[in-house]
Amino acid sequence: MRFLILLPLVVVACGKSEPEPEPLPSLEPPPADEGFQVKMFGTAPAYTEVWLCDVYDIPIDDWAAVNWVQVLQNEGTHHLTLSTTGLGVERIEPGQYNCEDLYGDSSLMQDQIMFFGSQGVAEDELHLPEGVVANMPPGIQVLHEVHYVNATAEDVSLYSYLNAWTIDQSEVVDQIWGGQVRDEHIEIPAGGEHTEWTRCVMNEDVDVLFLASHTHQLGVEFTIAPFDGQQTGEVFYTNTDWHDPLITQYDPPLSVPAGTGFEYACTWRNDGPDPVSYGLLATDEMCNLTLVHTPFSMSARCEVVETSDGVIWTP
Repeated sequence: MRFLILLPLVVVACGKSEPEPEPLPSLEPPPADEGFQVKMFGTAPAYTEVWLCDVYDIPIDDWAAVNWVQVLQNEGTHHLTLSTTGLGVERIEPGQYNCEDLYGDSSLMQDQIMFFGSQGVAEDELHLPEGVVANMPPGIQVLHEVHYVNATAEDVSLYSYLNAWTIDQSEVVDQIWGGQVRDEHIEIPAGGEHTEWTRCVMNEDVDVLFLASHTHQLGVEFTIAPFDGQQTGEVFYTNTDWHDPLITQYDPPLSVPAGTGFEYACTWRNDGPDPVSYGLLATDEMCNLTLVHTPFSMSARCEVVETSDGVIWTP
């Protein structure tokens, strides 16, 4: 008994005991009849950038009419996205991947369908109007993607939770759809500020519920203005924080008839010695416009008609 009593004292005196790691935050899932939860975990080693993709089956057995969501994730997460492989795309073996390896040179990023995104904030909620839903089918694969830059000397345990709260299908009055417009021909010269813009028009009539921006660390401003197919109007959306996509909800929605759309512009500041171009890592750059709209139409998109560098990108 004396040995058992003294051993802990010796360990403490020698300073060899280590404190128990703090438990990760958690998010209580919805009741089974009110929604579902998805989650992923990972590690960002000290002074590294990680871009992780968890692939798993959506945890539902029937269509789920999602009306609002809650997010809990690490503060400073560059982005969280949930997407699914496109129609006709071969299924991926479930598991966790380095997203850069998963996408590689394939067309997966272009073929996949993104159905949620968040950035920067640790806790977030997104509500759709009454009766408007994202209708999720059973049996689809989820690509749960987390991009995190760890600038500290300690490893960071990553966590990403999303609660999807649903309504009964009898209450559904409309469904959402959306997508991104990406400028993949960025060329930012060294030595100062540089701006590029893109103009796109909708190929179908839509009512836009949400708009959001996306750049990387050189981004200093993102603006959106209306474009009637001929002329650009006054800027109505401005974001100056690249960490925060400024997901903006419009109530009432923005009515965007076919043939009209947006001009969006990105301004970057590159004080480094080398030019920077489009790419997937934080050290590369992006200039993406995200929009979510009603009605549900898989063929609806904002088609690029003109860019500042004269390049038309066709999805």
